[in-house]
Amino acid sequence: MGTMFDTVGDLSETFKGLEVEAVAAYVNGKFANVAAAKAKFPHAHLLEIDVSGQGVGNAGDFEAGDMPYREAGTWARKRIAHVHRPVVYFQVSSWTSVIEALGPLRDQVRLWTAHYTGRPHLCSSACGFGVHGTADATQWGSAQARGTLPGVYANRNIDVSMTSDTFWAV
Repeated sequence: MGTMFDTVGDLSETFKGLEVEAVAAYVNGKFANVAAAKAKFPHAHLLEIDVSGQGVGNAGDFEAGDMPYREAGTWARKRIAHVHRPVVYFQVSSWTSVIEALGPLRDQVRLWTAHYTGRPHLCSSACGFGVHGTADATQWGSAQARGTLPGVYANRNIDVSMTSDTFWAV
């Protein structure tokens, strides 16, 4: 399993002292920071997040304030032509809605869930919410979800995700 970080804050300060093997960064939107992530972590895996549906990057953000769940299939269909197994990010509580929107494309994308339990895990049926199968990555700790960032991550403007062993496989 691996660890992936993302932030809407300053990459240098937020990730200071951490071993960064993977970073999720925003291609567009008010927190666009993909250029800074590429420069700061040139050897890390990079997930480029599209929050507005412009059809860029290799991940789509489907949550309140970004793209609606019902557009996950349309976004994925367009990105599959350019990206091997694009990533669909969403709250685990919306599993059923997202899976329905993806339809037959489900096996052609990676699922990245948000489920703030404060412990590293990959969402599965044990999480409830109608989950069947297993997520490819799960964001389990967040600065916005109070009390979910233990130890070294506490008091940082950071989100922490566990990635499966095959998440970065091409």
